Amino acid sequence: MITNAISIIPGTSMDASAQLAPRYEALFVVSDCLRSHQDIEGLVRVLPIQLQPVLDFNYMSVFLNTGSADGASWFVPDDHDHSALTLARDVPIEQAHVSWVFEHQQPAIIGKLDQEVRFSGSKRLLSERGLQSCCAVPITIANRRLGAMFLGSARPCRGADEEVRFLSFVGERVAIAVDDVLSQESRDDQGRSDNLYKENLALREEVTSASMFEEIVGSSEALNRVLAHVTKVAPTDATVLIKGESGTGKELIARAIHKRSNRSRRLFVRVNCAAIPPSLIASELFGHEKGAFTGATQRHMGRFELANGGTIFLDEIGDIPAETQITLLRVLQEREFERVGGTHPIPIDVRVIAATNSDLNAAVEARTFRLDLFYRLSVFPIQVPSLRERPEDILLLAAYFIERYTSKAGKKIRNIERRTLEWLQAYDWPGNIRELQNVVERAVILGDGETFSIDQTWLQPETRGTTAPITLAATLANREREMITTALEKSRGRISGPSGAAGKLGMPRTTLESKIKSLRINKHQFRCA
Repeated sequence: MITNAISIIPGTSMDASAQLAPRYEALFVVSDCLRSHQDIEGLVRVLPIQLQPVLDFNYMSVFLNTGSADGASWFVPDDHDHSALTLARDVPIEQAHVSWVFEHQQPAIIGKLDQEVRFSGSKRLLSERGLQSCCAVPITIANRRLGAMFLGSARPCRGADEEVRFLSFVGERVAIAVDDVLSQESRDDQGRSDNLYKENLALREEVTSASMFEEIVGSSEALNRVLAHVTKVAPTDATVLIKGESGTGKELIARAIHKRSNRSRRLFVRVNCAAIPPSLIASELFGHEKGAFTGATQRHMGRFELANGGTIFLDEIGDIPAETQITLLRVLQEREFERVGGTHPIPIDVRVIAATNSDLNAAVEARTFRLDLFYRLSVFPIQVPSLRERPEDILLLAAYFIERYTSKAGKKIRNIERRTLEWLQAYDWPGNIRELQNVVERAVILGDGETFSIDQTWLQPETRGTTAPITLAATLANREREMITTALEKSRGRISGPSGAAGKLGMPRTTLESKIKSLRINKHQFRCA
């Protein structure tokens, strides 16, 4: 027994990425497959064989009501090939389930047919088919009901939220493909490809989220206050501004708001505004028309259109340029925008959640951020505490990350070394949760035994009560900071242009912006000088 160790706190929920990621990857296959079909029958026919590897079902049918002269259509398993769907001659026995889903536009989950009372008329017939559970989900686009999809299984099912969510995503992908086929004559081929391509882009973000998903862990009073605000604002459509230092988990808070909202079955689209060049951000957010600028050879759908009906998360909102701020303000006020180079307004129904680690009040005073946009974004502000403001959560977070990374690495860790725990709790974590996560991952990779420990040198020396030696790198950084600060003072905070700080220092604007960020210089303070 190791006496100089502390047992890890049990009971923390771990992510289920190993189970979730393959399901979302299947959506890529489905979407790519749908792109190759020019007719609805061919499109629907391949659905069972594509979904069978990741969904537990023994029977599938699809109902479509496209408003055509042919009326509604049912697709059921082919008599000669049960892995494919074909046009039905008669209305199938699951009509009641599908009709209810089509009318109410929400999934219908029946975990055990023998306990079902809502659709009792078809219970016996479905049971005779060998089914014990079933599920139906709508096939719908933003403004049009197209049909519904029915799945039956020979085993009972729990109707887990993730299962329903995945099926709903499949229904949305089918709806997009059906709508593209129906309107193909009025759209060029690139428009159709662009639509499905953008949907795949959002799905890849969902896979990234599933693969890196982590619950909000902690029990501190500071975190509980934040979660109480999340609970209150999530069911509304209010715009939320999440503020906090880098690495505090602002995106997790945004996803928690989306997950608990009425839009949870729709897409959550994340945009890092700081990672997009200023000249391209308007096109990325709002899209552009063919010929809008040099190189715009095709129409491009922006992230706001992609998030229609769902939630868009604008991270690092303080970095968007002034001209884009005007368009964003119009979206928040009038719920419409125009693509770059376009002349027709596009209505939009999307919830906006923004986040920043900078001082927007200072940016407003410096006139680099619009005051009216600031008020529109901060309808409901949430301040995420830094890790040093919630030290009682450090052990919980460390235990969470230990279990997460040991599971991935195939290792077992049962204890935390006492010295390591003291170091973790004494450190002020300037990089917040992200820094703690990186330290734990490194320790798991390097560790061999069942006791978790870290190297004290991994933590910054000043937080351990020692004096850090002056290094050449530190001296150069201080000198660089002085030069940039002087240039900013002389240019009154202006970065680009003939009289800007970048010109005075003889470096590209983007390089200077990067150095200002890495040296943690508040460029906005010089505008007030």
